[in-house]
Amino acid sequence: MVFSARIRRSVVLLGLVAALVAAPAISRPAAAQLITVNNPVISQRADTAIYKHTDGYYYMTASVPDYKRVEVRRSTTLQGLGSAATSNAFVAPSSGPLSGWIWAPDIRFHDGAWYMYFSASPGEAVFNQRLYWIRNTCANPMTCSWSAPQRFDTGWDSFQLDPASFVNRGVRYFVWAQDSPSTNYNSHLYIARMNGPTGITGPTVEIARPTHGWEMEGVAGVVEGPSPLVKNGRVYIAYSASATDSRYKLGLLSSWDDADLLNTASWYKHPAPVFQTANGVYGPGHGSFTVAEDGQTDLLVYHARDYATPRPDALTDPNRHTRIQQLYWRENGDPFFGQPIANTVTNPGIRGRHSNRCVDNYEFNPTPGALVRLWDCNGNAAQQWEFTYRAGSYYEIRNRNTGTCLDDLNANTAPNADVGLYPCNGSTAQRWTIQDRGNGWFSLRNVAGDMCLDNYNWDPANGARLSLYPCNGLAAQLWRRG
Repeated sequence: MVFSARIRRSVVLLGLVAALVAAPAISRPAAAQLITVNNPVISQRADTAIYKHTDGYYYMTASVPDYKRVEVRRSTTLQGLGSAATSNAFVAPSSGPLSGWIWAPDIRFHDGAWYMYFSASPGEAVFNQRLYWIRNTCANPMTCSWSAPQRFDTGWDSFQLDPASFVNRGVRYFVWAQDSPSTNYNSHLYIARMNGPTGITGPTVEIARPTHGWEMEGVAGVVEGPSPLVKNGRVYIAYSASATDSRYKLGLLSSWDDADLLNTASWYKHPAPVFQTANGVYGPGHGSFTVAEDGQTDLLVYHARDYATPRPDALTDPNRHTRIQQLYWRENGDPFFGQPIANTVTNPGIRGRHSNRCVDNYEFNPTPGALVRLWDCNGNAAQQWEFTYRAGSYYEIRNRNTGTCLDDLNANTAPNADVGLYPCNGSTAQRWTIQDRGNGWFSLRNVAGDMCLDNYNWDPANGARLSLYPCNGLAAQLWRRG
């Protein structure tokens, strides 16, 4: 397959542009920004890390198809990363401990300098990966040379990969994957406190090992690619599990941000995968996080293939592509990953599981109080919805055609209440929370009515009515973006 011949569709990511301003509940919130990203954003780049710097640029690095170099690129927009020029920070020599395979670089700005962390192996000993770091002191690391690689000491010598770092409550931590001498699993996840950009101090603590069947599909057991995110009073670490084919998927660890992160007991491993193959997107993994151009909307960055079986094998198939889509937040404050959005979807709507149709500004009616209905998903403005996260607890859902918000009309608390569009005002009738229903499906609960958006009377036809009904988790109340 020639990737350049594929038509790439726009995936619309929806974000907010201003923080919620303290005001009475009925004041009109700030307008949201529609963020458009064509997926895949970058072809043949896997294990992608994107860092949004204070200079207004996104800096990106990733595993490259020949696994022989560490590259960096930058752009003021996420979409621009796809065509941005690249600069080699390090190229594997012909011999020595870094002459083989280079995997999963990460880029960060610490203490006034740029650092990249990555793993490398000697020669063809692909699984003899060890961690290294390089530094660049220029404001624009594309224009200056990087330092020679130095080993990053994790405390013992074994297969190690996928480094990342983060700051919580003023303390910098390092997380990575490494083989443990105590088990036969391929890798465990570890955390340690950093004593500077290039080293760790104190205890090294295991925070996860393969324990679920979905972490052992096709391999003896893999948890790898830790990717941290601090939000809503918690620390989250997404990780990848199982073989790097269509069975690859994301799991999630979480801890309170005031807990002792160096205590294994502080970490909760969520029992089910949070992101996996769906909608023609295969093996989504090595997820990381960034923010949209508005500086606030959280985005999930991941790689995936467009087909199920790697060619010729998972290790050497170059066609894992970088993808980006909006990350949502559940009503309990946890992240909601949803499902991968298909390449063929131009503008992801709100698609019902029972009807397979989308929530629609019916007949493009701009009148306040116009009812929303179901219609064949088509991606036009009547089916485009901006999900704006407010006050760390709920969403305002704005229609792109009318500029008005999804509303429990008249704040009706009776079952089968009408749902329509009304000028955005921040009232509880326009506040919606996301309930995770598993496998990337969600319900939308209205705060005023304390009921969920429902495909009324299970009618799957075009023009079918939508209403509010007590939340029950049935297919008539299940939705996904796409």
